[in-house]
Amino acid sequence: MTDVLVVENLTRKFRTPAGEVTALKDVSFRIPRGEIVALSGRSGSGKTTLLNCVSGLDLPSSGTVMLDGQSVTGLDEAARTRMRRDSIAFIFQTFGLLPHLTIAENVGLPLRLRREHPELREERVAHLLDLVGLARRGGSHPDELSGGQQQRVAIARALANSPRLLIADEPTGQLDAATGAAIMDLIRAAVHAESATALIATHDNSVQDSADRILHIADGALRGRVGRGAHAMRP
Repeated sequence: MTDVLVVENLTRKFRTPAGEVTALKDVSFRIPRGEIVALSGRSGSGKTTLLNCVSGLDLPSSGTVMLDGQSVTGLDEAARTRMRRDSIAFIFQTFGLLPHLTIAENVGLPLRLRREHPELREERVAHLLDLVGLARRGGSHPDELSGGQQQRVAIARALANSPRLLIADEPTGQLDAATGAAIMDLIRAAVHAESATALIATHDNSVQDSADRILHIADGALRGRVGRGAHAMRP
């Protein structure tokens, strides 16, 4: 199976008034296409720093990140920005929807920024809203939806540009347990339907249980790999 994401010997150090801090320590892992990997660890363990380095929002002090055979760490800032626009999608616990836009407009925003043809954009938006169970709410605004529904919109928007990698940072953090479990089921279904790959940082046990694998990070280093599903033994 083809590896979509390859992280090798990733280290990130920061200089602070108190001295140098190592946020990531020689982190290496691979994620094949179609797999959902949960990243667990306490606050301050390095989860967000790792997500930032994987997505090109931050650069490591050493090590490499490869996305579908292309070096993320070797790109200049403009190229990393294009990669995030075209190949990487983000889901956050705060939803990040624009309140003055309708649901359909929020989902279609990435396509508008990419200057997709209006007819194709509308078709894609309709498909994604149907995928997340909100086909009849395209004309609504975010404040008219529940938290779970807003996260569904955020998932649809993240998938708009058919990303190769979906990165989620605590996507169920603001939701109750039942809604969070439903959102994770939706993420799994959406990832499979769109032939994507997902890396999800989470404290939520239900999210971890639904993943194919769990990578546990502590003090900036991977401390263990817990298998789930068909790829349980994959390093």
